[in-house]
Amino acid sequence: MDNKNTKKRTHVLSFPITSSFDAVYRKDSPATPVGPHSHNGVELYFTLSDLPDVLLNDTVSKVPAGTLLIIPPFCVHQLYHEAGTVYERYILSINTAWLDAVFFENKENFSYLKQSTTPLLLTPDTAGKDCLLSHIRTLLSFPDSSSPKALANLFLFLDELNNTVNRLAPESNRTFQISSTQKHINNIIAYIHAHISEPLTVTDLAKHFYLHPDYLSRLFKKHAHTTASRYITLQKIATAQSLLRDGRTVAEVQEALGYSGYAHFFKTFQKNTGISPSKYRAQYFKQEPMP
Repeated sequence: MDNKNTKKRTHVLSFPITSSFDAVYRKDSPATPVGPHSHNGVELYFTLSDLPDVLLNDTVSKVPAGTLLIIPPFCVHQLYHEAGTVYERYILSINTAWLDAVFFENKENFSYLKQSTTPLLLTPDTAGKDCLLSHIRTLLSFPDSSSPKALANLFLFLDELNNTVNRLAPESNRTFQISSTQKHINNIIAYIHAHISEPLTVTDLAKHFYLHPDYLSRLFKKHAHTTASRYITLQKIATAQSLLRDGRTVAEVQEALGYSGYAHFFKTFQKNTGISPSKYRAQYFKQEPMP
């Protein structure tokens, strides 16, 4: 064999590059506000408007303009709601499966993007804000998020995001302004989270907090912008999605979330996700390859 004509082999790192991210800028007034919901991927929401009633996992609070909200997968949230009010924001959605594939050697990298119980709210200074927004605007300019230039700029943004999180995360646990009624709702939400494995009802909540069911429902609707029963369902389904992706069986998830039978769990899951729990598990649960 002629070694001169033999091509030298090199090791090439490959990873999926489709649907790595999606970036949008919006400044509008919602005709029909989006209710509480969750995503499979991570959402970075940079608000340039004051938000009076933000529902983020287990807390309702005011969030000032200039805040970056890092919303992990399966985190139930609702950010704006007042029809006729103009909201300005940048939204960057990142595919967590892509992150896992790229940073497979270190599962701890960007772990704060994937922990559904620990969303982050960061308020960078003017220089930090301008830098992050500059990166996001650059990502907006790419029609194809899988192009080499788009991916190169995504890595630059992630590096700057890491710097921002490392610098500000110790302060991110501080709570933004919470009114007395918002605090009451937060206590109710915390109780729901602590008892998510039980078949909770509005009557159960009202009895525990010594409130009339109608008053509790009005209070919850006013600040969480959904009914208490709907919120309970959203949290159960978000938890179910996370458990199924972690490899738990459908039967295990059904039992863990307090559903009395498969038919009820199946119907509720499919209504809220558009797919059956078994198909969802088959699509998203990736078993580790055998050594």
